[in-house]
Amino acid sequence: MHRVVTDIRNHRGQRILEPGPWLATQSEADYWAELLREMGYKTKVERLHGEISGGTPSGSDHDTALSDALASMA
Repeated sequence: MHRVVTDIRNHRGQRILEPGPWLATQSEADYWAELLREMGYKTKVERLHGEISGGTPSGSDHDTALSDALASMA
């Protein structure tokens, strides 16, 4: 499990770290991290050491969750 964390500054210059949803593969996380970098965000990919209880959602749910997270950041 991997997720993208964005590093931004608010209007007061305070640092805000925004973790995105957990993704099933590192390639998915790398894809979204690169996309966000192209939009001007500082990003890093975190790896979960272990499993999230309750299983993982299917691929389309990942895209929806990340899209929702990105929309809330805008």
